[in-house]
Amino acid sequence: MSTGYNFQPTVSKRNGVQPQAAHGISLENTEISDEQQPLDLGWLFAVVQRRMGIMLAVALLLGGISGSLVLWKTKKINRFYQGGVQVLVEPITAEGRLSQLLIQSQSANFSADEVNKVGSSVEDSSMVDYPTLLRVLKSPKLLIPLLKKVQANYGDITYTQINNQLKINRIIYSKDGKEAGTKIIEFTYQDQDPDKIKSVLGTVSKYYLEYSRQERLKQTRSGMAYIDSQLPALRMRVDKLQQQLQLLRQQANLSLPDQTSKSFTDQASGISSQLISIEAQLAETRKLYKNLKEQLSQGNTAGVVAINPKMYEVLVGQLQTLETQLAVSSTQYREDSPPMQSLREKQKNMRRLLEKEAESTIKTVQGQIQQLESRQRSLMASENNLNKTIKDLPSVMRQYGDLDRELGVATESLKVFLSKRETLKLAVGQQDTPWTVIKEPSIMTNEQGSPLSVTPTNKTKNLAIALVLSLLFGLAVGFLVEVLDKVFHTPEEVKWGTKLPILGVVPRSQKLKRITKKSNHRIPAVENFADDPAKSRQLQAGSNKFRTDLDYSFLESFASLYTNLRLLSPGISMRSLVITSAVKGDGKSTIAFHLAKTAASVGLRVLVVDADLRLPQLHLLLGLPNVRGLTDVIATDLSLNDAIQKSPEENNLFVLTAGHNLHDPIKLLSSQKMLYLMEQFQTFFDLVIYDTPPLVGLADARILAAETDGTLLVVKIERTDRSLVTQALEGLKISRASVLGTVVNGIKGSRQASSPRPMGFDTGYNNQLPVLGSKTPNTRI
Repeated sequence: MSTGYNFQPTVSKRNGVQPQAAHGISLENTEISDEQQPLDLGWLFAVVQRRMGIMLAVALLLGGISGSLVLWKTKKINRFYQGGVQVLVEPITAEGRLSQLLIQSQSANFSADEVNKVGSSVEDSSMVDYPTLLRVLKSPKLLIPLLKKVQANYGDITYTQINNQLKINRIIYSKDGKEAGTKIIEFTYQDQDPDKIKSVLGTVSKYYLEYSRQERLKQTRSGMAYIDSQLPALRMRVDKLQQQLQLLRQQANLSLPDQTSKSFTDQASGISSQLISIEAQLAETRKLYKNLKEQLSQGNTAGVVAINPKMYEVLVGQLQTLETQLAVSSTQYREDSPPMQSLREKQKNMRRLLEKEAESTIKTVQGQIQQLESRQRSLMASENNLNKTIKDLPSVMRQYGDLDRELGVATESLKVFLSKRETLKLAVGQQDTPWTVIKEPSIMTNEQGSPLSVTPTNKTKNLAIALVLSLLFGLAVGFLVEVLDKVFHTPEEVKWGTKLPILGVVPRSQKLKRITKKSNHRIPAVENFADDPAKSRQLQAGSNKFRTDLDYSFLESFASLYTNLRLLSPGISMRSLVITSAVKGDGKSTIAFHLAKTAASVGLRVLVVDADLRLPQLHLLLGLPNVRGLTDVIATDLSLNDAIQKSPEENNLFVLTAGHNLHDPIKLLSSQKMLYLMEQFQTFFDLVIYDTPPLVGLADARILAAETDGTLLVVKIERTDRSLVTQALEGLKISRASVLGTVVNGIKGSRQASSPRPMGFDTGYNNQLPVLGSKTPNTRI
């Protein structure tokens, strides 16, 4: 064959030999990542062009809103006015210069020329450090008291307002092109109310004049400050000594220290007398208790009860009466007679009562003993405490005397300090005010005499800033939408996202869409056209009529795709291709058909196999019936001669439709019968193109891609999701498929790859349907 691009028979993957391609890419060691791509100005301009509408809309919306807010805020700005008062802080006489001369003249190394230079300028003759003075005047130590005075008339003024709105500056002038300072300080204040400005400035001038007077009396005030610093300590010391004396009196019972010793002695003597009396009573009572116990043990209950005369007389009298009655009755009655027994019982009861009374008497005496013992212990404890107090009394009296002397000294020192403080106060009141107001408080006015506002509006500047920010935000929103949009927009993005070469760029074709819609309406889903040749020829003629008017740029893109495939592996056999995509709707069936048609137009015998057993589309594109196809050949003993159809558009183009839609495509495509058929296809055809289902979610395409020479991935612009393409490539990587590159579909306009269209050539084959071998393996599905 004298052709420019000759496919030679090769050993298939089924025999264990991997076909080679000069520029084919194996995904086995390729990592698909979302690493940041280099900046491309063309991509930036493309994004701006795509998102110009939303960018302008957002910019105009924000510009209108922000511009309106700027204008509204400009009208709502509170106008501030400014007033000022000027104060001369130093005399304009030579007092300062004379003071410095007096100091400098005390140095022996001070020459006459240097004396003449002293006081030659304001700075030299000044006795005030103006930078420090200005900072002191604005310090919180001076502003807080000033705020209180201002709040007496305007209670709504805060420290922040007085700090920000009150400005204190030294008036300067230019001399020999340089700035020089004067002895004048200007106080300025800003507010919305001119009357309020004048009132505040008046308070400010009076306050700082008083401050200057206080500074002039610094020495006197330093003495007062020392006295004031010592007074709290003196008062605290006096109070502390008084508290210590009071606590010592309470602890030692020193109400009258001079009489305390005699009082303690008298108390000790009285306690000793009481203790002796108690001990005597206790001894007597214990002796009585002992005698009563002995009498009770001897049975002399009457003797025990005799301690209580009244009870004794009653009980003993009753007992004697009963004994008398018993003596009389014993002469009259027998001993066992009832009267005698009754009298005996009464006698027993009376004796038991007498015994109980005796026991009660003993217990009473015992209680008296316990009371006396308790009182004895109390008196002894009091005596011990009193003796201890009398023993410690000399030490307490000495401590009391020391505290009393210290209190006297502290009290006298406090009196001296208070007297000196009153003397210094009188000296302060006799001093004069050193500062002078040379310009009364006044408000800045315009030529008409109206108060002049000092509030900057910056309307033009703010409008410009708002416009710029709106444009930038519009651009940001546009790029944000671009980033959030996960689809590809340009072939370059496809190349960056897949890391694969772009072998073809197919533009959009409205005519192709209309042809596809009409073909879908004209081709029944399943109908046996083999029994009606006339109807089949009529249907094919109608399909050809629709395809004669396709866009030139659309057709030219497939010539470029074919040329790129040819140049991709020169001199190396490539007999089978899988055309697939990440998801459905990317146009893989259209790409497969037109690529096959282009290859057939240059003289190659091409077979297009519709391996999309789930949603077949090739028979619709070619206007062929889908009565018998790939599923029938695999699942039955149908001959390939009966299943393969010749394309009505190209003599060298043959088509094997999908056939009946079975329920288990994976089982069919992975069968041994399918592998045998793929070898048969490569034996009898120069090029076999498989149209497969999408990669994401399905394994059909990966099964076929692993058994073919190469795979083309179709990516549709502005439709295919980047993440799904990455997922599809990961699946191909697992199946160890050889991915040749990508075909970008759906480009607007006529943008396509720049490759010369190959010329036609004769392959040496006739244009008749080949008689395929009938010795197919008897594989059961």
